[in-house]
Amino acid sequence: MVSLPDRAQILDRLRVVIPDKVDVDPSLLVPGARLADIGIDSFALIELVFVAEEEFKIKIPVEGMQVTTVDDVLEVIERCWRVSRP
Repeated sequence: MVSLPDRAQILDRLRVVIPDKVDVDPSLLVPGARLADIGIDSFALIELVFVAEEEFKIKIPVEGMQVTTVDDVLEVIERCWRVSRP
């Protein structure tokens, strides 16, 4: 069983894979950053979700998802990781 990466590891992995799919400077991905302030609009957020799903082999339900910061995204990834692994 693969253990849950900590938030720093999740963030590091996102910084590596995001530039190929989402038009955002990976150095702007810092925990407290507001997504709108770093150029992640609703369309870019969907791309980010696809990237995270592929990278972490999880399913992220986007319906009703409320995220405004990078921390929120990390929390969603952690929660979905826990749900997807017994």
